[in-house]
Amino acid sequence: MNRRNFIQTLAATAALPLARRSNLYSLGGAESLLPHAHLQPWFPKAALGLFLHWGPASVGQIEISWGMFQNIGAPNPYWPVEKYDALADQFDPQNYDPDRWMEAAAKAGFKYAVLTARHCDGYALWPSEFGEFSTKQKLHGRDLVKPYVEACRKHGLKVGFYYSPTDWHYNPKGWPHRAFPRRDSEFHLSSPQKVGIPKFVDMPAGEMQKCFDQFYVYVKGQVGELLTRYGAIDLLWWDGYDWPESVDIHGDDINRYVRQLQPDIVQNDRYSLWSSLKREFGDYDTHFEAKDPTKRPAGVWEQCEQICVGWSWRGEKAPCRPASHLIERLARNRAWGGNYLPDFGPRPDGTMAPEYYSHCDAMAAWMKHSGISVFDVAAGSYPERSDAPVTVNGNDWYVHFLSRQQPTATLMGVQPPKAARLLRTGEAVAWREVNGGVALTLPGEPQTDFDEVVEVKW
Repeated sequence: MNRRNFIQTLAATAALPLARRSNLYSLGGAESLLPHAHLQPWFPKAALGLFLHWGPASVGQIEISWGMFQNIGAPNPYWPVEKYDALADQFDPQNYDPDRWMEAAAKAGFKYAVLTARHCDGYALWPSEFGEFSTKQKLHGRDLVKPYVEACRKHGLKVGFYYSPTDWHYNPKGWPHRAFPRRDSEFHLSSPQKVGIPKFVDMPAGEMQKCFDQFYVYVKGQVGELLTRYGAIDLLWWDGYDWPESVDIHGDDINRYVRQLQPDIVQNDRYSLWSSLKREFGDYDTHFEAKDPTKRPAGVWEQCEQICVGWSWRGEKAPCRPASHLIERLARNRAWGGNYLPDFGPRPDGTMAPEYYSHCDAMAAWMKHSGISVFDVAAGSYPERSDAPVTVNGNDWYVHFLSRQQPTATLMGVQPPKAARLLRTGEAVAWREVNGGVALTLPGEPQTDFDEVVEVKW
């Protein structure tokens, strides 16, 4: 980045308009904002979000961003990295129809969506004035973010953006090298430190900070565009920096800036360094990526996971988890007070694979009879007082029979119920008193692979 461009980016960032200010927090001073202080009430109630990883990687049916590295795949047909970049010249989604995506999602019970506006490969899905790798250069200025936002609003989903501060494409004039501060600009190993090879260049901390501060102008500029071009944005899903621990990533500054532009936004906790366990700020916990918590997490949390092998589209033959898996994860998470963010990757032409729509249809059918058990509910006392996950609404308990091998569930420390019924059919569920509690037994043989929910009333 030359001096003229650097000054222009500084000016552009400073000139971005400010949205209305909230009295929930202070804009002055340098104090850090408390975690969860700005969590909007809709988020813990929303339960189910739709993650969408999309970009040029879908053309090659390779993993988004991580497909830049030689050791991804056997062998990786899009390495050297210039081959990965060339996918952007072929990315031209002529059949892009997010309205259809969101129509199906709304029927399936999704309450919010998160689109990868920019992933670590640096490709921005909107015509950005910052950087040289966006739809401004590759799609004649076409904006792929705006139709997504409009579709979300039309079908009642909260609007979320994924934004990765890491950018392995970034390499303006005067920059040390591409993928800096990584040592290997050729992208041989995705995690060289795991085999004893230093990951980052050797550079004095002060010089490294100067480089980061230049890069930060670019990041802040793009975030400013996302938060000022599309109206009210409900959620910002950060994904961290690939920089050494010595770098100050200006967490307080970006946090204040985001909340100035969007006072009512929800932010996750990943504005941080990948090399550090410290989380700069955030309204909820995202430590459970593609893994299940082993015990009930504290506070508000969300689990994300890929449904069809990878995060981005991996081809027509990519195996997908069944729709029953999504319902099982949703129910289990709600029983511990968490949200669920399953991911589907759109195809390069802008359509969704048939599996997405079949999953949405199956989920919609389940939601018609059992959705009441996962939305606007509280976490139950599981496993302390139940051997099956439980969600609660007032005096009503919803007992989730996730396993086909568990026809009976035992609730401890409760009185005999007023009534118990299977939500799917409405038929009564037998119960009997046991020592200090009640045992419920599902009627007949299981008729479905999906979570069977018993509503228990006191």
